Amino acid sequence: MGMSMVPVASIIEFFRRVIFSPNNSSRMRRQSALAVALLLITSFAGCFGAESDSRINEDGEKEPLRINHIQMKGTHNSYHVEPLFSPTREYMYTHQALDLQASQQGVRQFELDVWWDLREGLRVYHNQYDSGTTCPTFEDCLGTLLEWSNENPLHHPLFIWVEPKDWPEQAADVTTTLEISGLLGDIEQEISNFWPLNKTITPDDVRGDSDNLRDAIGENGWPLLEQSRGKAIFVLLARGQARDLYIQDFPGLIGARMFTLSEEGSSEAAIFSIADPLGSGGDISRLVTEGYIVRTRADSGGEEADNNDTSRRDAALAVGAHSISTDYPDKVDEFDYWVSIPDGNPSRCNPISSPAWCTSESIEDIVQ
Repeated sequence: MGMSMVPVASIIEFFRRVIFSPNNSSRMRRQSALAVALLLITSFAGCFGAESDSRINEDGEKEPLRINHIQMKGTHNSYHVEPLFSPTREYMYTHQALDLQASQQGVRQFELDVWWDLREGLRVYHNQYDSGTTCPTFEDCLGTLLEWSNENPLHHPLFIWVEPKDWPEQAADVTTTLEISGLLGDIEQEISNFWPLNKTITPDDVRGDSDNLRDAIGENGWPLLEQSRGKAIFVLLARGQARDLYIQDFPGLIGARMFTLSEEGSSEAAIFSIADPLGSGGDISRLVTEGYIVRTRADSGGEEADNNDTSRRDAALAVGAHSISTDYPDKVDEFDYWVSIPDGNPSRCNPISSPAWCTSESIEDIVQ
């Protein structure tokens, strides 16, 4: 993550300003300009990568691959099944079972919405109007992924994003019922119960002997990829008071099973979610260059699929987001739009952060 990568973010920001100038209202011209921008970014990244290929460690060997050298495909609401009667376009998509996403679609990042239910424990679904799911409980979802992981122990780390759902907290950031239900503690407990610690990369693993996560990433970087195969990283997909409640239970995330979306500069800062790779591409590339892991979204609400608009997807790939989340991880008959990782196997080397000698096969090469 040398200084040679910094100009890429500047290039992205320059073209973002040009593309979205109020004086440029033509959709076709915006997409053409974006295509030129992405081409230039790729070309410059290649040049910088060639220079970085000379990076040698103290033993005279190539820079080893780390977790943050990956670019992978993820799914949004990974459990989702389209309702019979959908009240909105946003709900009109269906995912395969989690293990089929991993084995057949190359998905390596998953997102689970978790609700507390008095009778049935931790349930996984979107909301009361959109409750279709391939794995009804949190335990079911973890069990499905764990079985696939055990059968494919050489996979690169899975990222499992867990979003705690609570109506008052969702509507007004009021966490009273979240505290009463103990949802965050239950999520932590079920991860401990249903996903082995030796197959988990925790904040403690990344922190090591450093004072905090932020310093550890700057001083030592993320764990080596070869030591991380067959494992998963859990991330609490929550901000505001919900996130703060979790950090109160695990100050500095010491002893925690999940990373959090903390504020930039905070001691817990390690992983970020920035949904818009077009408007925030410069920020994503900067954070990637600084060693943080970033998730973004290639599409939202079906808009990109309806219009076969690949601009957001292509930007996400170019700016170096580590996981690119989508509602369309594979070809669907009625749409030309879907997301794949170019030359991925199924993931690829991150175009911003990985050493130039990296290949998709060195990231992951398992027989399905």
